[in-house]
Amino acid sequence: MQHVKTGLSGIRYKSCTDQIKLIKGFQFLGILAILSNCISAQEVGGSFDWDGYETWGNTTQYTRTYIVNQRHPNASDDHPGTSDKPLETINAAAQLVMAGERVLIYAGIYRELIEPKNEGTGPGKMISYESAPGEQVIIRGSRILDTDWIQRRVLTDVLPDTSLTYTWSRRIWVTTLPDELFINDYYPFRLPNILPEEHQLMPWARLVKNLAPYTSSRGLIFQNGQRMVQLEDHNDLARVPGSFWVDKDGKTIHIHAYGSGNPNNDLFEIGVQSHLLRPQKIGTGYIQLRGLIFEHCANGFLRTSTGAVTTMGGHHWIIEDNIIRHINSSGLEFGYYAFEFRDPDPRNIQPRTDEDTGGVIVRNNQIYSCGTAGIRSYSVKNGIVENNHIWDCGWQDAENYWECSGIKILRARNTLVRGNHIHHIQGGNGIWLDWDIQYSRVTANIIHDIQNIQGGIFVEASQTPNLVDNNFLWNIDGNGIYGNDSDELMVYHNLIANTTGPVVHAVVATRRRLNDRWLTSGRNRVFNNIFINGGQAIVLTGEDNLADFNLYISTREPTRLDLEAVQKSGMDKNSSFMRACAGFMPEPLYFTWNAAESIPEVPLLDEVKYDWNNHPRKGINTIPGPFARMPQHLKLILNEKSNQY
Repeated sequence: MQHVKTGLSGIRYKSCTDQIKLIKGFQFLGILAILSNCISAQEVGGSFDWDGYETWGNTTQYTRTYIVNQRHPNASDDHPGTSDKPLETINAAAQLVMAGERVLIYAGIYRELIEPKNEGTGPGKMISYESAPGEQVIIRGSRILDTDWIQRRVLTDVLPDTSLTYTWSRRIWVTTLPDELFINDYYPFRLPNILPEEHQLMPWARLVKNLAPYTSSRGLIFQNGQRMVQLEDHNDLARVPGSFWVDKDGKTIHIHAYGSGNPNNDLFEIGVQSHLLRPQKIGTGYIQLRGLIFEHCANGFLRTSTGAVTTMGGHHWIIEDNIIRHINSSGLEFGYYAFEFRDPDPRNIQPRTDEDTGGVIVRNNQIYSCGTAGIRSYSVKNGIVENNHIWDCGWQDAENYWECSGIKILRARNTLVRGNHIHHIQGGNGIWLDWDIQYSRVTANIIHDIQNIQGGIFVEASQTPNLVDNNFLWNIDGNGIYGNDSDELMVYHNLIANTTGPVVHAVVATRRRLNDRWLTSGRNRVFNNIFINGGQAIVLTGEDNLADFNLYISTREPTRLDLEAVQKSGMDKNSSFMRACAGFMPEPLYFTWNAAESIPEVPLLDEVKYDWNNHPRKGINTIPGPFARMPQHLKLILNEKSNQY
């Protein structure tokens, strides 16, 4: 009999009679529940090809290579950039390189801002900035501090100068940052993370206007390569080794060094740059960054224009195999909107007249130790963000200005976020898609050890179908997957374990309008997932939301779940419950599973044709969760795409 598509879920039914055969292994309320699903299910995914995201590649045959080698005895920015007469700085090459040419960089620490002048013209005539084979290239936004540390000790019961802040502990040392240390009139130790005028551009952050870390300085200090912690109260310094406090003049620095000793024999580096790479103009296209290390950026918290590495609204960049680390705020930015709409920056072009073609590829990068977000971008069209490792971000603990995440993309259109490993995010989501998201997919990501209000994966304020599938989430202090003010969100075939909030939560949380109508929370679908030790079952508020064919698992006693009560509410009518043992070791990404019974089968979903390992889901039935096969005993290393299961 011919397959007929029904229902939201894209479940493929041969007939309602055939579907009744699926009751084995499920705690059904009865055959009428299945018949009801056959009759009332409504289309959500539509005819969109969820496996059809287009990619592209760099096909350039370079006609010229500029060599940058600061360690070469003949290096000079007056040279032509040849092997025997290399350039000394990367930015010098960035002013010369043209479409179809590349910059090849040799090992060194390059303390500079790279400002590309020109752009490529297509996949066959790109501009590339890349490390030479086997060379470690570091672009560093700090400068070495070469001043003495002293102690302003109080030796009597009278202060010699009441205008100074004195050292009340023998562990505290003081120095003054010289003005010549800074560049381009940018003094991060005198600037708060959010300026008063920037609050006007981010009214949603009004509740934190007078709180730390939003009022803290943007300054970064590294002692022997280790980032120091900024404190708000001078009196706390003696208690916290590896900390600093900025005096009221914005240039006198008090520290309690790591090791609590005399810091004068240690290397201190001071973050002085607002960016590490930033094109000179908005909309630069067809540029590749490969194999570079970017670090030590003293940027601010503003939502846009502040990424340490930013495309400045560019299109068709390939950003791959790089490391971005030790950043005060966000690490990477590549959205169409380079600035907030009302930003008075003279470079801000509003409205832009060039088409938003997007096409940015971000893959195989390591991004870590970023204060607010690993990736934050506004308006990403036809983007691919895949196989990146992002961790230890959000150390500023600045969640309540609502711009923190491992990956945050606003206004994603036809964008694929796939295969990323994101963990240990403080005060931010693992992945956050925000505002008018259209036909975008979050799939096959590993997300664990996340602490925030919202969720491991967060989809906000959208009215068009979007798919969250085949993801592995573990240890989420918050919701597992959160849909806030969103319609037509499909949550399929995920494994979500150890949440403190609901495993999936979709709700109308605000009163806002989008596309000339109020935001709602309707036609959301939660099917074929595995939920282990959830803090709470699925919570869906709004109209025409459905959850079904999910598997709830408890590995402990007593279980928090009352599936029968959930089913009486109208959700999860054909979902089931079982006890099993499941474990996850983060370091090798090692997942173990032991159960006394087989996982029950569920109907196939048209939108999810392949599993976690890209194995096809065959037949009319499959099993819940991201793996197409899950025997009673399973040992699996998640980042090894193999046929081992």
